[in-house]
Amino acid sequence: MHTTVSLATLPGLVLLGIAVGFIAGAFGVGGGFLLTPLLVAVFRVPLGVAIGTSLCQIIGTATASLLRHQKLKQGELRFDLLLLPGGILGVEGGARLLEALQRRGDVTLFGHTAPVANLLLESLYGATLIGVAALYWRRSKHAQLDGVRPGPLARLRFGPSTSLPAVPLDHVSTIVIAYLGLALGVLSGLLGIGGGIALMPVMLYGYGFPFRQAAGTGVLVLVVTSLVGTLSHALRGNVDLGLALVLMTGSTVSAQFGALAAKRWPERALTRLNALVVLAALAAIAWDLGRRFGG
Repeated sequence: MHTTVSLATLPGLVLLGIAVGFIAGAFGVGGGFLLTPLLVAVFRVPLGVAIGTSLCQIIGTATASLLRHQKLKQGELRFDLLLLPGGILGVEGGARLLEALQRRGDVTLFGHTAPVANLLLESLYGATLIGVAALYWRRSKHAQLDGVRPGPLARLRFGPSTSLPAVPLDHVSTIVIAYLGLALGVLSGLLGIGGGIALMPVMLYGYGFPFRQAAGTGVLVLVVTSLVGTLSHALRGNVDLGLALVLMTGSTVSAQFGALAAKRWPERALTRLNALVVLAALAAIAWDLGRRFGG
């Protein structure tokens, strides 16, 4: 595939990779929630290529972040292992759903024409990010942020249960975690995100994870689901290796600094910064939709 990287866009793409890597390391996400809309809105990368390439880039970023979080002893490995099977299955389903949407062609609104996939997926991005930003900002106002208070998902008693000693939580349903992994896998394959942006609020509010343990949990799942998603999208011609390598140049290094920030910065500052980053991704989506359908 012809690469979308040029000398004019190279500096901006390297800086974008650095920013995404730091965010990924600090917040335990892959960074695709920010990378994909910015590639589409700012660098005019086709949606399918932006999604597949974002997943490819997440492999390097998430691996660097995982190694750093493991060194800092942040994360709950049991939770990761229970998420993995469903996540792997869901990625292929999400990629197939994207392919089906891309075959739907174009839609005309307000006298402007754009692909149906762009309109639906960017709207889904927007709705998801608004909810996530609101949750992060709300959490930043809580007085006791590091305490463990079991959330509603931690109290469900479906099927066999397990303990999560790193959090710590006891008697957590393994079935609920497995289906959560499936949902995250679908999001990963469909939207080009590692799933961490959706997983973090679930861990914080659904289970009651402390922020630092949540940031280190799910990164292993990001690595595996991004690898599976990259292979699936590569078979569909949606991965630009040149673009992915440029993005990885900065992101694999900055991800480690982000993980250190998660260890040292106050949680209130981290959650507010995360909310602002999510809003930046939302602004990119709004800009792209306005460009396509604005008067």
